[in-house]
Amino acid sequence: MKKRWKKVAALAMSAVMTLSLAACGGGSSGETAAPADSAAPAAEGEEAQADASDWTWERKVTLVCPWGVGGGADGTLRPLQPILEEELGVPVEIVNVEGAGGANGVNYAYKQPADGYTYMLGTQSLIMLDLQKILPMDFKAEFIPVSKLVHSILIVGSSAKAMEGKFTNFDEFIEYAKSHPQELSCGMLTATGADSVAMKQTLAGGLGCDVTEVENYVKIVSYSSGSEMSSAMAGGHIHISISGVDEIKGLIDSGDIVPLISLSEERMSTYPEIECTGEKGIDSYIGTWRGIFARTDTPAEAVAAMDAAIKKAWDSPEYQEFLKNAVYLDREGYQTGADFQSLIDQEYVTFEEYLKGAGLM
Repeated sequence: MKKRWKKVAALAMSAVMTLSLAACGGGSSGETAAPADSAAPAAEGEEAQADASDWTWERKVTLVCPWGVGGGADGTLRPLQPILEEELGVPVEIVNVEGAGGANGVNYAYKQPADGYTYMLGTQSLIMLDLQKILPMDFKAEFIPVSKLVHSILIVGSSAKAMEGKFTNFDEFIEYAKSHPQELSCGMLTATGADSVAMKQTLAGGLGCDVTEVENYVKIVSYSSGSEMSSAMAGGHIHISISGVDEIKGLIDSGDIVPLISLSEERMSTYPEIECTGEKGIDSYIGTWRGIFARTDTPAEAVAAMDAAIKKAWDSPEYQEFLKNAVYLDREGYQTGADFQSLIDQEYVTFEEYLKGAGLM
């Protein structure tokens, strides 16, 4: 009989707790001896391998993307698809189910059989939807992380026209905002998304105020698409916006967007001239991650086999080249489901605090 994921999840949680007590932040290595009947990290790794080898791929695998073709989420899957097909030995189909901020795609994936052949791409947006009770199910209970693929760095940018006569860098933007309340504007894709949390954390850190007070200084303008927001900023209709560096790299390189600060602990290797929030003592490091999820009751050996195939695909020269070109290598990308779950749990806390503080929960 196939083992169920709940057993694996329990073992994975034991591994995470063991690692936490050892104050380690990477993969498990079975450093501490354990009784034969206890769940030691090394034994768990061996069981995960056994589960993966027990699964045989027999037909097409579907990857559900809850966002449209051509967006950043979809763009993460497209270069992975052919490599994953080769690893699995069966066709891999990407199905885009957009709408409702990702909720439609989650609902679609939830309604598919949990037979090991349907997986879903997820981002922080799903955490925000879940916290606000917008999803038609309990996301944390019904879905498990399989593998994390990427973790990008967000950038606050402007344009030459938007900056003209007002500021030339992040510090000058902050000083101008303090002396000219609500004259400057900031573009966001959604007022309740991860980008909003990140932007308000960054501005609050610079302004020296609470996140709930940011709009006393800077007007927030919401847009329905990244291209619309970038066009507005290039035209000087808004003064700053926030985007993943992977999404605006071309605009930075062309000079259409002038980067002011990256939301990262250290300066990026690709753009070492851009200041970062870490060096200014601003606790604002949220970046967009994207990873693969499965229904909780998906066979454990299928989940393990998918994770193993994703790791091989992620390590391939072709995908590594994609990651390099998209500026994804400054942060840890691939993570197993257990490590990925730890990051998700941390961000549930961060986003819940933000939503409650902003009166949105």
